[in-house]
Amino acid sequence: MHLYELNSTLNDNAGTWLGRHGENRYRDWNELKYSIRSVERHAPFRNKIQLLVNSLNDNNDSGLPMKQFPTWLDESKLNGILEVLTQEDFFGEEKRGCLPTFNSLSIENELHNTKSGVDRLFALSDDMLLGRLHAASDIYSPLYGPLYAFKTNGYNTMHSPTEADAKRFGEKPWLIYTSWLLNKRFGSRKRKGQAHFGHSLSRKLHREAMLSFPKPELQSACSRFSGDFGFQLYSWYASFHYAIERHREVLLWSYLMHRSDEDHNGYLSWPEREQVIKDLQDGLRNMGGSYRTRHFYHLPETLESAGLDPPKVNLDILWTSMDGPLAVKDVDCLSFNVNDCFAPGFSSEDSTRKASEAPVFSTAATLDRVARQQPECGDCLIKILLHRQRKGFRSMMPLSTESKEFDTVVKAVMRYQYVVYEHDALFVMVTDAEQVETPLIKRLLTKKKQVGQLCLSDDVSTHNPTELRDLAEAMTRLFEGLWPKPSRFERL
Repeated sequence: MHLYELNSTLNDNAGTWLGRHGENRYRDWNELKYSIRSVERHAPFRNKIQLLVNSLNDNNDSGLPMKQFPTWLDESKLNGILEVLTQEDFFGEEKRGCLPTFNSLSIENELHNTKSGVDRLFALSDDMLLGRLHAASDIYSPLYGPLYAFKTNGYNTMHSPTEADAKRFGEKPWLIYTSWLLNKRFGSRKRKGQAHFGHSLSRKLHREAMLSFPKPELQSACSRFSGDFGFQLYSWYASFHYAIERHREVLLWSYLMHRSDEDHNGYLSWPEREQVIKDLQDGLRNMGGSYRTRHFYHLPETLESAGLDPPKVNLDILWTSMDGPLAVKDVDCLSFNVNDCFAPGFSSEDSTRKASEAPVFSTAATLDRVARQQPECGDCLIKILLHRQRKGFRSMMPLSTESKEFDTVVKAVMRYQYVVYEHDALFVMVTDAEQVETPLIKRLLTKKKQVGQLCLSDDVSTHNPTELRDLAEAMTRLFEGLWPKPSRFERL
């Protein structure tokens, strides 16, 4: 027996752990089989399906990891299209000593290490299913980037999370903790939690986001069970908001470091500060109304004009990074003042030449103030400057389009691009057969109403065998009604 098994919280004679962790942790309605059927039917553009499973070391004489292979899956039919990976296949070598893990967060934080010839992936839990035909642009497009969906509730953790925070329900401890990490890195603001459906990721960007928090990332990898350490890095929340904040940082960095500091001496002289003020005055004249072209209204036709399929499911586009950072969407800039936001005396002419090289006027200090210390100032700076032109970021880019700096900014803006949308999805905490019959079978099968994605989370509390049998039959009837055709990977 392994040491971690001897010391496991599962060995609790008083039943403390088992009392908190019910059968819904391992009950099987064959939802994974139907999830793969839904992907086969509704995502024809996909390249490869990677199925992440545990390994069964004890059942293998060779000592090598043995894959926990689903019994309904026919290994001879995979043909390189469906790939079954154990945790040892994608956890880094330095973290394999922490395996196995039964913590979904620990697994999600390592998804960027799954080997592939492409950077993009779309991550689904086994209880998530596609309900309608998707286009690739419902997930990602090279013109606009990945699509992010958020809940209405936001988090802004100003101080180190407490023990009381660790005991909050569901995902709240992870959101509170990761909000605190994001605030320390990017400045304090309320950030919405991500919707609980499929997630579009870049492997490179996910790795970058995770490694930006090295200690929490490593600790997360070694958390075998959810709640082991109270708090844990929440990969979806961290990586989505990391991309959003980095896109914003790129624009501020471009304007202050490369456009405004014309002599590249690391300070904003009076003539350079005067030009910043003039730029802001130009933008303020166009504020209000609908001066700026709103890209989020035109995303479908823009994709079509480029020869790409427009979204088929996620039609309610709320914002794109081409419209500016998400933070500028609703920011109020009536009280914006350069002396409060940039530095005292920013709008005053220098008395001496040396005064221009005061630390408060350094580009590094100014960037840190508007990017992190006073993020609302950076939001307003961007919003006002973008109103100098009807579309695009030209008003914040380096002046010379031939420069190395210009190319760097363009690449960075493209790297961190994104789309925010209102998801077409249905999340149900499944409790009993009657509940499956009414909101699910009647809606989706009898009335034939469609939904883009479904997430059917097991929240069953009964132990009555008859009720459990009725529920299992109802779930099978639902699944077979929606996805009756076996995937090419199933045993006959």
